[in-house]
Amino acid sequence: MTYLLDQQQQLRRAHGCLLVAACADLIAALFNGRIVPDPAQVEVILRTSPRPQRPSPAALQMTVLAEHLAAHGGRISDDGLASELAKEWPSDRPDLAGSGTARVLVAVASGARWWQAAPKVHHGDGSFGSVAAVRACAAGLVPGVGAAAAAALGRRSAGITHTHLLARDGAAAAAAAVALAVRSQPGAPADKYRFLSAVAAQMRTAEFRSALRTVQTLVRHRSAPAETAATLGADRTALRSVPAALTAFLRHPDEPTAAIRYALMMGGQTQTVAAIVGAIIGARHPEHTVAMPWRPDVVRLLRLRAAAAGLSSTTARGSRRSAGDHTGEGS
Repeated sequence: MTYLLDQQQQLRRAHGCLLVAACADLIAALFNGRIVPDPAQVEVILRTSPRPQRPSPAALQMTVLAEHLAAHGGRISDDGLASELAKEWPSDRPDLAGSGTARVLVAVASGARWWQAAPKVHHGDGSFGSVAAVRACAAGLVPGVGAAAAAALGRRSAGITHTHLLARDGAAAAAAAVALAVRSQPGAPADKYRFLSAVAAQMRTAEFRSALRTVQTLVRHRSAPAETAATLGADRTALRSVPAALTAFLRHPDEPTAAIRYALMMGGQTQTVAAIVGAIIGARHPEHTVAMPWRPDVVRLLRLRAAAAGLSSTTARGSRRSAGDHTGEGS
């Protein structure tokens, strides 16, 4: 069940989404790439004072998209977003140099057009990674946007760097999930299967629809993180990481810390999965931000707050137009 939000409620949900996602991303940095995290270490890190960590580029891109949508009344200007994403891409991360996202954004920073660079990735197949799915979580925060319109915004935001259909479906799923969480009834138990069905309705590929049916089975059987990781995989691809994140959320939709713990315990691409889980759980439970010991630095905290405030003040009418507005160059 969904309900209408006033501007203050919208602000709380948007801020909760962006902040919990940022916190989860920082926590997960300590486990990224590990196959089987130590449960005792996870518990200690969830409850102790944080150590300085760099946010992942994907988590930063969620903020960039939130700011872009706020500045454009809930719409996407393709060329503008491409330029903003390129400016934020970390040039001092050689470990990311070979990724599809890096190749596109470095080319954009050098003067290339995104719509020429993006389709050339992976021998013309386009990038199918998960960075665009993390970024797209912000698309679910535009006021008045339901699952379908959020999915359309998420899919379009992905196309700047990820032209593969699976990557676009992953972005659509993440955006739709956040939109559903934002408009969920406070205090009411989550309807897990209705939620998942609403996300699945936005998918365009048979592969993603199949993966979400697997998510339903895992949630129904109350699968543990190790089983979910073995079944779905939590790698860099959108087809693996987004269903893994949805499983973590739906296993504990009303227990924010448990949902984030579940994401961490899957191992693999923990920053991607945890950031998406954090975005969804923060949108549903914005009050959870006060319980998060891990926080970004003050400058980033202020930036997240400003992005949430900007989004909450956009008009629903403008956001609804954005799903069908393809006036940007190269669309």
